[in-house]
Amino acid sequence: MKRVFSIAIILILFLSACGKKEDTTGTSQEQSQTGIAQTSASDNTVLNPYIAQETEGTVEVIYRNKDPKYTHEMDGFKIAVDEYEIVKVTGMNENSKILFDDQTNGYIITSKVTIENGTNKQLYYSNYHRIQLSNELDFIQSDWKNFVAEDQRINTIKQNKDDFTLFEPKEKVSGFITFALTDYEFEKLKNTSPKYIIEGGLADNSQSENSNLQKSPVFDFLITAPAQPVPEPAKPEVPADQPIFHQDKLLTENWASKKMIFEKANINKTKAMGTVKVTLDSVQYTEVIPTAGNESMFSAFGGGVAALTVKLKIDNQSAAPISLGNLGTSLDVDETRATYFTQGVVEPSEPSEIAAGQQGEKLHVFLFKKDEFDLYKKFTLNFGPINGQGDVAVFNLPR
Repeated sequence: MKRVFSIAIILILFLSACGKKEDTTGTSQEQSQTGIAQTSASDNTVLNPYIAQETEGTVEVIYRNKDPKYTHEMDGFKIAVDEYEIVKVTGMNENSKILFDDQTNGYIITSKVTIENGTNKQLYYSNYHRIQLSNELDFIQSDWKNFVAEDQRINTIKQNKDDFTLFEPKEKVSGFITFALTDYEFEKLKNTSPKYIIEGGLADNSQSENSNLQKSPVFDFLITAPAQPVPEPAKPEVPADQPIFHQDKLLTENWASKKMIFEKANINKTKAMGTVKVTLDSVQYTEVIPTAGNESMFSAFGGGVAALTVKLKIDNQSAAPISLGNLGTSLDVDETRATYFTQGVVEPSEPSEIAAGQQGEKLHVFLFKKDEFDLYKKFTLNFGPINGQGDVAVFNLPR
């Protein structure tokens, strides 16, 4: 008997099945790093000496990452974190302790950021970064002003002084942003798998109309130097600034991390749907590992969760936009064994549509109970229909 699976996630992820059994859903995302240059408390240099001046406290360097490789590029506009430093401050003054729940001790993280507008037009960007803790609602927001000297404040040292979001053509500027953490928040940072995210929001107008909301890949945020691993046989090198996994919300919201089971890139199989061309670019089969504090979201999966993330490229040569939010894409397993539907809640929200004459990408995510996934042999993707009309594009997926 064929089973049909449809999954919804509200506060937890759960699966409802039409058939003999139930299935469920999960979430995940991450970026690993190699070849990182670090310093620790034994290094006497201080990235941001202004902290001691403003707080009038004692500053101790906890950790410094001189080459984090956190970068984000949107339409020729690039943001890079050149380095960051974590310091502990004790005995701070009355004015400073307001930002630390009225405590005189706390932690401050300083990121050195370079912003480069590589285009020939004015662009608007607010330069927000965040350090994410247990989930997308639990994070520390960046601050452009507090604990930053005037000659390091990007919003005021850039060319345009009237609009702190406006960057001139070909402008390049570097400066600091900071994050203030209480002792409690820093302890929480140590006990989660924190992530560093550079926010999107790039626009070519001051009203932020049609802005590019795509945020950066989700980067591992290190707070201590990683232990040196036992040498292993040489493996093909993955550039440290490139995400290994497709950036679905399982990763970007830090609900889970992933372990690769199998991937196939550069598939490049194209199907025509009228004047729209859909290309199967790549597939990733992964094991989903919930992050600390998010285990209950995956409780309905029992012994484990597996995910299939499919990347498709869409060339819209029609006369109308294509909505990516109401696709009816499904996945047939072993011909007639079961059917799964996409989990939109863990798929990227942007882009929400592809304009007429434009190209774009879509990530589809399917979630499985791990023990059942291990039994499956064949996956057939039925993409579409588009805008609720027409046929579907059928792809046999590598497994």
